[in-house]
Amino acid sequence: MLDYHMHVENYYPFGRTPDTRPTGTAPMDTLRRFIDSAEARGVHEIAITEHVYHFVQAREIVANAWADEKCFYDMDTYVRILQEGQKAGLPIKVGIEMDYMDGKEDVIERIVNDYPWDFVLGSVHWIGPWGFDLSEHRAEWDRRSVDEAYRAYFRLLMQAVDMGCFSSMSHPDLIKVMGHFPLGDVSDLYEAFADRVAAQPGLCVEISSAGIRKPVGRLYPELPLLEACAARGIAITTASDAHAVEDIGRDFDQVKTLAASCGYTHAMSFTRRVATPVPLSR
Repeated sequence: MLDYHMHVENYYPFGRTPDTRPTGTAPMDTLRRFIDSAEARGVHEIAITEHVYHFVQAREIVANAWADEKCFYDMDTYVRILQEGQKAGLPIKVGIEMDYMDGKEDVIERIVNDYPWDFVLGSVHWIGPWGFDLSEHRAEWDRRSVDEAYRAYFRLLMQAVDMGCFSSMSHPDLIKVMGHFPLGDVSDLYEAFADRVAAQPGLCVEISSAGIRKPVGRLYPELPLLEACAARGIAITTASDAHAVEDIGRDFDQVKTLAASCGYTHAMSFTRRVATPVPLSR
C-alpha cells in the first residue's frame, strides 16, 4: 500500500519554534520514524504533504488570522530535508497539500511550479472565511444550510480541479467531516465533480481513512462519489491524512475494501508528478 497524505508539523525539525524541537534529534531520525511506522502497517511508500499555509513563501494563499499563527516554516528547507531523505534511500515522496482559495490561483500556480514536487494534493478547507472542518468554527454549522454548504464546497472544489495543476484531489467530500449530510439529493454534485476530474488528464481522487477518526466516522469519499469517479476511469491515491506517526496506514483494510468495491486494483505512485500504478495488494 501507499500512504500519500500525511503531515509533519508536530515533529522535529518542523516545529514552530526551536524550544519545541527536541535536542539530539536529526531530521533523518524523524523521517525514519515515519517510515518505521508505515512499514509496521504494510505501507511501503509515503508522501509527506504538509499544508501550504505553514510556509512563509505561501503566506498569501490562506491569508487569515488562524493561518497566520501557523505560518512558521521555510519551504526550501522542507523540500531539502525530504530530498535528503530520498538520497538516503528512504521511500519518501516530496509533496504538498495545496489548500485552494478562490482568487489565489496565481500564487498557487507559482508554488506548484517553482518547487520539485513529486506529488501535489488539491484540497478545499475554507468557504470564504469559514474553516468548516475546524472545531473552533463548528458552531457556524448551526447558522448554515447544510445543502447550501455542500454546493458551495463542491463549487470551490471544481474550481480547484479546473486549475489543472494537482496530482490528486484529497478527501473529496470533506464537507461531511462534522457529520452533516444534506437533506436533498447531491448526486448531481458527485457527477459534475467526476466529469471535471475526468477532463484533467492524469488527475486522481483520494480514498482516505481520515474520516474514520473524525466526527463523521466514515471514509472519504462516499461510495456514490467514488463510483462516479470509477465509471469515468479516474485513478486513485490512498491516504491516512496522518498528523501523528501512529496513524500512518491506519484503517487501510477499509480503504482497500472500498476501492475494490468500485473495481480498483491499483493506486498511483508519483515521481516528479508522473504517475505509476501500484497494485493495491502489494
